[in-house]
Amino acid sequence: MAENLQSVGCKQQYSSQTKLVALRVREYLRSLHPLLNEGELDNELAVATGISVRSLQRFKREAKDNCVSSPPSKRQKTSPVLNSIDKFDEECIRRVIASFYDRGEIPTVESILEKIKEAPINFKGQRTSLYRWMKKMGFRFKKTDRGRHLIMERQDIVLARCKYLRRIKENRESCNPRPEIYIDETWVNQNECVDKCWTNCDGKLGPKVKSGRGARFIIVHAGGVDGFVPGGLHMFRSKNGNKGDYHDSMNHENFCSWLDNKLLPNIPPKSLIIMDNASYHCKVVNKAPIQSSRKQEILKWLVENDLPHNPLHTKAELLHIVKKNKEKEEYAVDEMAEKHGDEVLRLPPYHCQLNPIELIWAQVKEEIRKNNSNSSQKLRVIEELTRKAMNNVTVENWKKCVAHTKKVEDEFRRNDIVVNHMVEKFIINISNDSSSDEE
Repeated sequence: MAENLQSVGCKQQYSSQTKLVALRVREYLRSLHPLLNEGELDNELAVATGISVRSLQRFKREAKDNCVSSPPSKRQKTSPVLNSIDKFDEECIRRVIASFYDRGEIPTVESILEKIKEAPINFKGQRTSLYRWMKKMGFRFKKTDRGRHLIMERQDIVLARCKYLRRIKENRESCNPRPEIYIDETWVNQNECVDKCWTNCDGKLGPKVKSGRGARFIIVHAGGVDGFVPGGLHMFRSKNGNKGDYHDSMNHENFCSWLDNKLLPNIPPKSLIIMDNASYHCKVVNKAPIQSSRKQEILKWLVENDLPHNPLHTKAELLHIVKKNKEKEEYAVDEMAEKHGDEVLRLPPYHCQLNPIELIWAQVKEEIRKNNSNSSQKLRVIEELTRKAMNNVTVENWKKCVAHTKKVEDEFRRNDIVVNHMVEKFIINISNDSSSDEE
């Protein structure tokens, strides 16, 4: 029977778990057949597992050297079309979707695609690429109660946006509004350069630009209507080269160090600090228990958060209480800000357009590109260009960016009302049609 088993194949890649199981089976076979030599044992194991003798011998060598490992995971290729979509395009796509509801129309992927193929987006992709990007932006193609499909935002994102807009409005309308301080991180590549420039026919005249991006600087800063926070700039070279974005180089410890030493001492008292939902902004201090947590850990969390419960209840019942009180979780960054009398407000997911510093970053990078005509320049020169571009951002620039962001907030408020009205109207119409058919 063993001879009928097909070999898995010598080119197969094996996980560390598979390798260890094969080695355990080998030891088991050795205990059953102590008279077999090494070669015979390998042959028996190959027949039993379908793994080639050569692979099994490699497993033994790895175990002997203490380096049994899994093959590297394959990196998923991203469409060039999706890579070309920036934050400006995302905002335009959101506005296109909102404009359909504003006109009393129901958007479809096809109708959205037709619109965004025009200027200013000039989308080059097809239906599938647009569908994937809309899902990444937080949109879903959902069924209504009557079975019809609508393109709608995820409800958790809509809820987060409503909470954010309500809190920011409450702050501005209060008797003693907190100064709004927007923080964010970005990066600058060594070979930043303009996309187009004047040149001669043979292309010899123009900036000397290398094909790669070069080394990368990570920038952390904050600001508001009064300009950048004095002494708030933190700039360092990325350890990961130009791979990924700044999230690969930042971590919770770096961010908290910047917050404690450069931001909190330099902002006005009782500020409202606005940031996004990056993982290093949202490290939980009292993380809520999960399904794999022990019952004792769940009980401890409930006691620490003064939540009424019965210790005799089952684990499932206790986890239900935890789920209803997830808001009891506290972020480390929030605690640091509260000690200084400040408040942290997080942007809704996928809403970078509500942060005016994004417009400031665009201005800074544009100036760097215009002045970086030679990518062979040393990193010190790029750092100087970056600092100079940051210093050239005026208070007036900040005021204009904040004013633009407030207009975007108002647009979201109007669109949310229009979308709610349109969806309700659509559902009511479907309901009436169904009632008529039944009669």
